[in-house]
Amino acid sequence: MIFSSNIFLYLFLPIYLLVYYATDYLSRCVLEKYFPIKQTLNNIVLFILSLFFYYWGSGKFILVFLLSIVVNTILGRYIFLSDRKKLLVSIGVIFNLFLLIYFKYYNFFYDQIANISLYFFGSQMPPHMYIFLPIGISFYSFMTISYLIEVYQGKDRCASLLTFGTYLTLFPHLLAGPIVRYSELEAEMENRKVTLQMFFEGIWRFSLGMGKKIILANNLGSVADKIFALPTSELTTVLAWAGIACYTLQIYFDFSGYSDMAIGLARFFGFHFPENFNNPYQSKNITEFWRRWHMTLSRWFKDYLYISLGGNRKSPMRTYFNLFLVFFLCGLWHGAAWTFVIWGMFHGILLVIERVLKNHFGIVPQGVFGNSLTLFLIMVGWVFFRSPSVGQALSYLSAMFGMPHLSGFQYFHLGYYLDSSMVTYLVIGYLIVLFPYERFEKLTAGMKSYRLTLAKGIVSISVLFISLLTMSKMQFTPFIYFQF
Repeated sequence: MIFSSNIFLYLFLPIYLLVYYATDYLSRCVLEKYFPIKQTLNNIVLFILSLFFYYWGSGKFILVFLLSIVVNTILGRYIFLSDRKKLLVSIGVIFNLFLLIYFKYYNFFYDQIANISLYFFGSQMPPHMYIFLPIGISFYSFMTISYLIEVYQGKDRCASLLTFGTYLTLFPHLLAGPIVRYSELEAEMENRKVTLQMFFEGIWRFSLGMGKKIILANNLGSVADKIFALPTSELTTVLAWAGIACYTLQIYFDFSGYSDMAIGLARFFGFHFPENFNNPYQSKNITEFWRRWHMTLSRWFKDYLYISLGGNRKSPMRTYFNLFLVFFLCGLWHGAAWTFVIWGMFHGILLVIERVLKNHFGIVPQGVFGNSLTLFLIMVGWVFFRSPSVGQALSYLSAMFGMPHLSGFQYFHLGYYLDSSMVTYLVIGYLIVLFPYERFEKLTAGMKSYRLTLAKGIVSISVLFISLLTMSKMQFTPFIYFQF
């Protein structure tokens, strides 16, 4: 189930809000007078609703999810109380990584071993049972690991089964992030209140996310899908650049749209999720890009892998190796395919180059040149991310750089894919991602609050109405990051 589907918008969300707010009223206005329950009843209801949400989309894989909740709750308690904290946290990390590796990478590794066996030894390995990927496992595995490490470091108290289960199953972030740490929600798990202001902020963020996904990502994605599906013999340089230009916007509006919707939904239930994007396509270099793109993932890799490897505290060569390894694993985290691995290594190499230029030559890309070069390199990397195979990615890149393998015959030209409406979406998309929001915020800083609230309300209603109208005319399109 996705946030932009009819069944969620017209059935699940209204029921969830009605049930939760009725429970919240009962808890605050009736039961708390007699029992010190705080958020217990609210958490029970939210836990059950979120589990049902997950079961609707994943079926029997909810058993894996429940196993993860129970095991990590027990481990967290023993880590908190035991003197053998290091051993227990190691067991916990291994357990969570085992679940992730087994379900996400078993098929990939088996296929690679089978290919090596066939190529070098001429022996064919027996077929294996295909392992399906539980929805959201990449995200909740990282959340459970961060929880155990924070308990080990003394940053968190151990949580009860109900509290930890509610934190992990919260349906707004369950399927595709943001990767929220327990310490960021710990206080609100025990004491939160939904105010009118929070509810309005939730509508604002949810509406913006809907607009990004339905109006921009889905329309631009349809163009990217058609162009990337073209055979190499029909792919011209102009078409190739049009396709990757559309996909560059599609993946941003799709994923940041989901994050906005998740943040907005969390507000409805009294939670504040961390931001996940900060105008990444305005970055002046790749280092800055990774401080702005999927920030909760970048922060996770930095805190739990990069720093653990030594970060930049050791020799320059060790620092470069750490950067490369982190982004190799970042690429692999995104998907069990060589295209994702190459995409991660590509960014790792770019970060190493930037670090060398900065440390040895004092060069840091900045200004319009830095922004243009960074956006160009990001688009090149997205080719590997989007392509189904390395061979197709290389063929696509050869077309982008003026080396197309044309047969001399094309069914359709650029105008077929980018008609006037799609050109409008493309222009609007790039205006949005490159708009100087920081300057705009300074200009509106002195604006009276009621005027700003009124303006946001008008924009929210308008975007939501257009999104719902557009959605009724389009076919179902899942979020890109659901596959991870």
